[in-house]
Amino acid sequence: MRLFLILCNLILLVLALGLEIYGFKLILNESLSEQILITSLFLHFIASIIAACIFPTIMASNRKQPQLKINIFFFVVVFYLPVLGLVGLTLAVPFIIRHSPKPKKTNFAMSLSKIRNLPDIPAQAIDDNFANLHSLYRSRNPDKRLKAIYASLKIKDRDAIPLLRMALSDPVDDIRLLAYALLDRKEHGISERIKLSKQKLEKIENSRNKRLYRQIANDYWELANLGLTQGEARNYVLNMACKYIELGLKYYPQDVGLCFQYAQILLKLGNFERAYEQFKKAESLGMEHKKLLIYYAEIAFHRHQYYKVKQLMAEIDYPAAYPQLTSVVQFWQKRN
Repeated sequence: MRLFLILCNLILLVLALGLEIYGFKLILNESLSEQILITSLFLHFIASIIAACIFPTIMASNRKQPQLKINIFFFVVVFYLPVLGLVGLTLAVPFIIRHSPKPKKTNFAMSLSKIRNLPDIPAQAIDDNFANLHSLYRSRNPDKRLKAIYASLKIKDRDAIPLLRMALSDPVDDIRLLAYALLDRKEHGISERIKLSKQKLEKIENSRNKRLYRQIANDYWELANLGLTQGEARNYVLNMACKYIELGLKYYPQDVGLCFQYAQILLKLGNFERAYEQFKKAESLGMEHKKLLIYYAEIAFHRHQYYKVKQLMAEIDYPAAYPQLTSVVQFWQKRN
């Protein structure tokens, strides 16, 4: 990408020089007329604009001044010093590039394997820290943004992962690499747990172990629910979670936990009818009705049964039941 930008700048520089020299040649070689003067001035103006666009990227890429001021400066230099301005700047390019300060690099050199082996830090459920991290990451200072990414190790995965995904598009390479490595670490940890549980399940004495079926499904569910997988990969892990829950239900069809988990996965997959059936089954097996209201409301919304959504939302005790959905519950409860 950098080579392509350099090539583009060189082509534009040659074009600007060609226009400048040709315009100057018109004045020297032809009888000076108003049309020739206007043509020469127009070519000089275009060359000045090109120079004002490319010289800031070549010479002033590491400066902190606003970009517009730099563009205007180079335009004025080239426009008010015909030929000499552009030629002089062109000759100065090698010298300035050679002596320009190198961009400061953040102190980060850590391999994926090392990050995977970092000790686990107990997650802290403190919303203030989460908000502070987002504020810190919005800083223009790359060191502060890097600190915010490191600090994501101290918060819950459901809060850390959106921040890490945002950092994947950071302009600083080290921050992008760290965010990718930390996401990889989280995904690798869950994948290792799945692998270990599957190995245990292969043993005959564990073939009917309800806890293992639930654990594998939980881990697949976590990969999808936390946003560690996207698109088709997300559907794949949800279907794998579905598979192991169904295997568990084969041996324990009346287990309320498996039924509830199965319903949640079906809901994520968009299978609303079967999800509703499983939620109802979980309720009939003893799950409290109030805990299922939000799921019934979501299914009703997807069915376009908005009157039913309002009825179900009216039954929800907020914010105690769902503090994160308080505004949503209030919206539906206030609807006429």
